[in-house]
Amino acid sequence: MRFLFIDDSRQKDQKNENKEYVGYGGFCIDAIKVKSLNADFYTIREEYNIPRNIELKWSPDKDHFLNKKFKGNREELFKKILLLLSKYDASILCAVHDINECHGIKLYGWKINQAILWATMEQFKYLVERFEKPYLEENDDIGLIIADHYSNRKEESNLIKQSKFYINHGTEFQKFNKICLTPLTTSSKDLPFIQIADLIIGITVGSLANSMHALKLFDDISVLFLKNPYKGDIGFVSTISGSVIGFGLKLFPRNFIIRGMDLFNQIDKKYIYTDKGIIEREYINDFTEK
Repeated sequence: MRFLFIDDSRQKDQKNENKEYVGYGGFCIDAIKVKSLNADFYTIREEYNIPRNIELKWSPDKDHFLNKKFKGNREELFKKILLLLSKYDASILCAVHDINECHGIKLYGWKINQAILWATMEQFKYLVERFEKPYLEENDDIGLIIADHYSNRKEESNLIKQSKFYINHGTEFQKFNKICLTPLTTSSKDLPFIQIADLIIGITVGSLANSMHALKLFDDISVLFLKNPYKGDIGFVSTISGSVIGFGLKLFPRNFIIRGMDLFNQIDKKYIYTDKGIIEREYINDFTEK
């Protein structure tokens, strides 16, 4: 079995206070690796003297332990946690809206909360489609989605009803044969994997929103996004951004993709994605000649 752990994030653009982004996402992982990931997560916390009852968050409130009592380097802490994703072969899945460009707001005068709920439903639909295919299909396994509680319980109920419809009847693009249950919701305080998902979606949305702190960590997750499997191709070569955007990272609306491409600029200069995996560009000739 495979799990998809997801959480949501909402952040304002640090360079334009009139722009706001909302996202939903997290990571997929083999269930057999979850217990070891949990142990390593708490080992790192102990290194930094973080009590077990403290929830790690990307954007904690002003009275949170990370803001009031934490004595370590938060960037270093988060980097160590993110390295666990690579250690346990996790794949990242995220979807983000430039909410100010939502057609409901621009054309129909929707209130922001209505637009955010609509965007969240669209993001969830995309995440389950990609979780089913290519992730579960390529791994020939079944899966379960676990999400943090939504901020409004009535809206959470609507999201669950909509997700149940999708999983039972499919979307316009995908039937679901591998996802075995309607998504389960839980408190992020009680589940460390949701806390890791919070870091992932917080860094992703924050990077798109020009957050200096998020941008320092984006490279640590950029190569972990789910990629286009180029199924049926004997061999292929692609930029990281070209294989990720539209698969592991979905951006709405279409013109928002330009911002996503900018985020991968440095990664694209250093690495390339091929049928043999991710390799550094300076070694590309060695691999293509074999």
